[in-house]
Amino acid sequence: MLAVAQLLVALLLSSVWFYVSAKAFLAGPPSPDLYANNWGFQIVAFLFYWLPALLLFMGILLGIERLALAPRYARQKAATKRSGS
Repeated sequence: MLAVAQLLVALLLSSVWFYVSAKAFLAGPPSPDLYANNWGFQIVAFLFYWLPALLLFMGILLGIERLALAPRYARQKAATKRSGS
């Protein structure tokens, strides 16, 4: 359950970051690449470049957390079995 919460928080924060940075980029002087000067291109760039990178990073981070917390979960499981028997 906490993993889902972490993913949602990361997605929310990255979406806010995307909105603020895209708005600042689009408010500035026009880019020489005219196709980059609209929201459609910025959203596609986020969905196909930043979002997969974010999900990959979060997956790696959650895997590391799981490995780091595995001994704790094993101790809790063993304590539960002992107290339940």
